[in-house]
Amino acid sequence: MSKQTSTATGFRFPLSHFAIAVLAAAVLSCGDTSPVAAAEAVSIPWRAGNSPLFQAGTREEQGQQAAEGALPVWIYRREATGRVPFVVLLHGCGGLRHDAMWRRWVDPWVALLAANGIGAAVVDSFTPRGVEQVCTGGVVANWPARRADDAYSVQSWLTQQPYVDARRIAVMGMSNGGRTVLAALRTTLAHPAPFAAGIALYPGCQSDVDSRFYAPVLVLIGRADTVAPASYCEAMQHAQPAGAAPRLDLVVYPNAPHTFDMALPDRVNLGMRLGYDAEATADARRRAIEFLASQGVVPPGRRP
Repeated sequence: MSKQTSTATGFRFPLSHFAIAVLAAAVLSCGDTSPVAAAEAVSIPWRAGNSPLFQAGTREEQGQQAAEGALPVWIYRREATGRVPFVVLLHGCGGLRHDAMWRRWVDPWVALLAANGIGAAVVDSFTPRGVEQVCTGGVVANWPARRADDAYSVQSWLTQQPYVDARRIAVMGMSNGGRTVLAALRTTLAHPAPFAAGIALYPGCQSDVDSRFYAPVLVLIGRADTVAPASYCEAMQHAQPAGAAPRLDLVVYPNAPHTFDMALPDRVNLGMRLGYDAEATADARRRAIEFLASQGVVPPGRRP
């Protein structure tokens, strides 16, 4: 599946025909005949928070520094009246450069959200900073707090849009993006407006074993994950005070590897063992919608 590109908004962006077709089919299958708009590419101004610089001069940024910047974001939503909830979607350590990331992760989750009346904002944290990937060289731990600023920048922009329900914006990410969800929801909030909830797929929990979170969090990870060991997430859950609110819910799938929700063959990429688990994927998609519904992010008429 090839993607079209455009430079109309000042940056090149992929537009997946697969995504549009799946989105339309998903929404129609739920009995909603309002069409799904093609992905709208927007450029959103970055806001400082955890980091004072948009480009901090790191090796993966080729030493570039910049105090200000803009984030490419793709907006998916139904063409319907009224305000709708949104989820900010965060990619993993490899960014959005590869078509498989769009087809096997972004597209299915966007379709599922649309089928449940939720819009999606897909954020590219790496391209505007000149970063290819942060999976190697010991840099992965440096990025979640910085990318949390990206998530809040997009959230702030969404709250100003006439089609967004500003009270019902959640954040969701995979791998390094999942770790970013945890960083974004720590109680030491560096931005004025909170998220309603967060979903972290196979995050590296080692940075958050002792963290507390201001909003409900759902963590989905596999026991067979050798990239982000589930034991750290279990330690994080066990460290939460008894009866603590908001809750941190953890689901560990016994046979699921890293990237278990991407329908691709078992493989090794940049030294990481990756794979797919269809059973875990189906359960994760069900749990994600149930969790968002429990936090009021799914519109009342669509709650499972």
